[in-house]
Amino acid sequence: MQILHTSDWHLNDKLGRIPRQGDIVKRLEEIANYLDEHKVDVMVVAGDLFSQYNRLDELKSAVGEMRDVFQPFLLGGGTIVTISGNHDNEAFFNLMRFALDLADPIDPKKPGARPGGRLYLAAQPTYLLLEDKAGQQVQFVLMPYPTSSRYLKDEKTKYGSLDEKNSLLHQAMLEKIDLIKNKHIKPELPSVLVSHAHIRGSQLHNLYRISEREDVVFDAGDIPTNWSYAAYGHIHKAQTLAGTTHVRYSGSIERLDYGERDDEKSVVLVEIGAKGRTQEPAILPLNATPIYRIEINNPEEIPSIKDKYSELDRALVSYKLTYKLGEYNRDAICRELDKIFPRWYDREIVTEGSSISLKSSTLVADTQDVATNVRTYLQQQLAGTPECDAVLALAEQLLANEQFLNNSEVEI
Repeated sequence: MQILHTSDWHLNDKLGRIPRQGDIVKRLEEIANYLDEHKVDVMVVAGDLFSQYNRLDELKSAVGEMRDVFQPFLLGGGTIVTISGNHDNEAFFNLMRFALDLADPIDPKKPGARPGGRLYLAAQPTYLLLEDKAGQQVQFVLMPYPTSSRYLKDEKTKYGSLDEKNSLLHQAMLEKIDLIKNKHIKPELPSVLVSHAHIRGSQLHNLYRISEREDVVFDAGDIPTNWSYAAYGHIHKAQTLAGTTHVRYSGSIERLDYGERDDEKSVVLVEIGAKGRTQEPAILPLNATPIYRIEINNPEEIPSIKDKYSELDRALVSYKLTYKLGEYNRDAICRELDKIFPRWYDREIVTEGSSISLKSSTLVADTQDVATNVRTYLQQQLAGTPECDAVLALAEQLLANEQFLNNSEVEI
């Protein structure tokens, strides 16, 4: 069975003033080409299919574009398996799953492999048996991101702090994996784990719009590695885990903020035979969008910018312009820079010798809650700086105090 592992699409995401859906769809089209080129049987999306706080019309548009891109793959008998991540709206994810089950019902009591040529959505821990065209069967253990509604029941839903909640979720997710393995896994068949989780020790610039204090973190030894393949999502930097080549994050398919500017984006192709992997997983590159942060200390530098940076027509740019009042026309300079940086997402304009600057907001969406806006702003402003973690930790303390004072909790 040929399996393509991808994750963290973040459909309908935004960076500052720039919608990212067009970039993301282009990456999906590249992935669809790989599905055809390598005769993939199953595409696994390890969470964060969508971005947070999408309006219903945006979700509808994103699902429609996803259908257009992958319909040929599905009509050809290919299967898509996706789990929900921390950025996926649980209610919408469940609605999609129920609609699929209603439109094309499957008898849960019927033994054997589930049919191919369709999309499977897992919003709860799930066991799924699939079969390729040659009759090779592979077991999939699907573990969505740990939230209270997915993993905690009865008295365990009562907790006094965020730390206690995360401890309960940590334990519950490990127990669910053991339960599925003991109840369903057949040792004679290869098995694949698909999970959206944070494994301690993974390389990351910063978590994407979530703090480590909010996150449920697992040690490398917590989750078994004796799978034919383990497909993780959540961390946007592609990498292997636990000293293996078969346990890995595929990473996000696009550079989603400045912290990811140096990341090479890709998907992973793995072949599973009757006895497990037939060869080492292969990395298939994606043509991710360049992201630059540019300082212009003198408008005379502007003509040489095109020689210093590539692909400025599609690059995402944050720039800081410093100019002398009375010597240069600010509006004329900005119009010129609009032509050079058609996709600038953030800018700061400073008058030399003055303490006043004009700055564009980099907040993702005005529909987000205050806490999310604060985190997003700080992460985008401090991405890649040494003080990033310390400032975010201080912000989390302030936000947590405000939340507990109001006796309210932010669901991750």
